[in-house]
Amino acid sequence: MIIRLSSIGDIILTSAVVRSVKKQFPEARITFLIKKEFIDLVKYNPNIDHILTVDKALGRKGMKELRIKIRREKFEWIIDLHKNLRSNYLKRCSGAVYKTRYSKLIFKRTLLVKLRINLYKTIKPVYLRYFEAVKEAGITYDKLGTEVFYPAEDENFVKGKLLSEGYDHTSPIVVLCPGAKHATKQWLPERFIEVAKKLIIEKECTICLAGGSEDMQLCDEIRKAVGHGVINLAGSLTLLQSAALLRMAKLCIVNDSGLMHLAQSQKTPVLAIFGSTTRELGFYPLEEKSLVIEYPISCRPCSHIGKEKCPKGHFKCMKEIQVEDVMKGIRKLMPGSF
Repeated sequence: MIIRLSSIGDIILTSAVVRSVKKQFPEARITFLIKKEFIDLVKYNPNIDHILTVDKALGRKGMKELRIKIRREKFEWIIDLHKNLRSNYLKRCSGAVYKTRYSKLIFKRTLLVKLRINLYKTIKPVYLRYFEAVKEAGITYDKLGTEVFYPAEDENFVKGKLLSEGYDHTSPIVVLCPGAKHATKQWLPERFIEVAKKLIIEKECTICLAGGSEDMQLCDEIRKAVGHGVINLAGSLTLLQSAALLRMAKLCIVNDSGLMHLAQSQKTPVLAIFGSTTRELGFYPLEEKSLVIEYPISCRPCSHIGKEKCPKGHFKCMKEIQVEDVMKGIRKLMPGSF
């Protein structure tokens, strides 16, 4: 059993470990334990044989029942890629012969965020840190990236949605994801607008705006400001439909968010804009076909997940990233087309 309960990006990053475990032990029955609301991210993964879910609505009673169920499954090996109180509770008394986990590097992270003391001798992304939990079995990263699978009907739905919005299939799609869970991880909307305008005029692209329901207003404001050539799909696609959209795209321009990892799971080139977070925290995109645009300033990172406003009040980490900085990054990623 592999445990990763949440959230979008973290779960996507486990897919390399899941695939590698299955390659090493093809006859093994792999169960994935996840929060119910994220089940779609692993539902169609061919390397996973069974899924168990944590349902927050069931409270303590549900957790106790789940722990009993886990014990009845008689797992030989539990790989904990979450490592928190809940995952510890669920694997305790499981009867598993082997229980392994990875290091969250909490001490180093705390020193970096709170005191600006950087003890990271090397910067190692989380998807590679996860392999610490399986290294004793001789399992290593196969360099094939991450993956999220979806059914054909999701791809067909997106194609139909684009058609209904007047999309010309000869125009390359560039996906912009201007939202993020926390404000200090969001690049300025007016600069997303300028990038969109430049791409439409210079490269004849179709801009698709993506995000959750919480991003609908922001994306609609961007759509109105840019005008022709923009399709706002924020809030109208499921997570897997968003994956299908990203698979169709030539490029994704995104803040440090779950959609960044979703784009990479579809092998789509990613230009990520980082503000209050840094690479040391581990959640930067895979090196292949990606680029991070960031402004070096001593107060970064101010949080490992982001904040609702800049603690210093100047928000220079994002304000100092100019439109031309992003355009230069786009040209580096896609020199032939852009």
